[in-house]
Amino acid sequence: MLLELRGRLAENVNHMQTEALQEGAGTRSELSDVPLEHLADRGTDNFARDMMINILQNSEAEICDIDLALDKIDGGTYGTCEACGKSIPKGRLKALPFARLCIQCKQTEERQAEQQ
Repeated sequence: MLLELRGRLAENVNHMQTEALQEGAGTRSELSDVPLEHLADRGTDNFARDMMINILQNSEAEICDIDLALDKIDGGTYGTCEACGKSIPKGRLKALPFARLCIQCKQTEERQAEQQ
C-alpha cells in the first residue's frame, strides 16, 4: 500500500513539475510580445503558481513520510507512535498508512501548534 501510494505521489509530482516548466517557458515567450501585462492576469498566475508550489511541497513531504514508514517496516517499528510508544490503531494506519503518531498524540501536537 505504501509503495503504491509513493509511486502515485512521485508520478504526480513529476507531472506537475514538468507541466510547470512547460507553462513557465511558454508564458515568457508569449509575454515578451505584450508591452504591459494585465494586473489581474498576473495575480491569477501568481495564485496558481503559489498553489502549485504548496501542492508540490505537501506531496514531497508525504513521500518523505512514506519513505520513513518503509524504513520503520524494515526496522520492525512500523505502527508504533513516535511520541508515546503505543501501537497506532489499524484503522488509522489504513486511513493514513504513513501516520507517525496515534490519534491522541496527533491531537496534542495540533493543540500545541495552535497555542504558538
